[in-house]
Amino acid sequence: MALQEEARISADAFLAWAATREERFELVDGRIVRMMTGAKQSHNVVTANIVAALLPQARRGGCRTTASDTAVRTSAAGIRYPDVVVDCGPSDPDAIEASCPAMVVEVASPGTSAIDATDKLDEYQSHPDVRLILFVDPDVLSLKLYRRDIEGRWRVEKYGVLDETIPLPEIGGSLAVAEIYATLDPAPGPSLRLVDGPTPR
Repeated sequence: MALQEEARISADAFLAWAATREERFELVDGRIVRMMTGAKQSHNVVTANIVAALLPQARRGGCRTTASDTAVRTSAAGIRYPDVVVDCGPSDPDAIEASCPAMVVEVASPGTSAIDATDKLDEYQSHPDVRLILFVDPDVLSLKLYRRDIEGRWRVEKYGVLDETIPLPEIGGSLAVAEIYATLDPAPGPSLRLVDGPTPR
């Protein structure tokens, strides 16, 4: 199947087309977007650490943990490939997309942080099955978790200390921050700087 990258297509047509390509693409609002390649080692290490930590925990609940190549359908004309997906839907060894992505993880790369924090966040939050969205900076000790509560509202949690643990009861597990950054030496996360203000009158 030959498609022009500028053409607007459906998610189904995109998946059939992408399966024949060696390069990596995503589908955004019906348009094919080429994905960045050549991630830094810190990005790959963090991704591998998260998969290794989540895999046995998620498996106990009947979920599968995969990296990079599992598609998440964000709309009828949207396909994303998170760095990590925990899929809690029925098992299908031939599946190329998650049937019930309970958790998605995006590990920041140079130039993608703004997109991850805006466009991708909106798309993931609109997915009815996604309950946990984790953004990780591989070079700075900074994590942000978006958690959907039982009423469907999203709550934001920030983590930036190595001895913290992120509870993930939605998938029957947890993530230790130190485990995410194992073998790496991330820079300290941003902190508030207090300054002297005007003298109260």
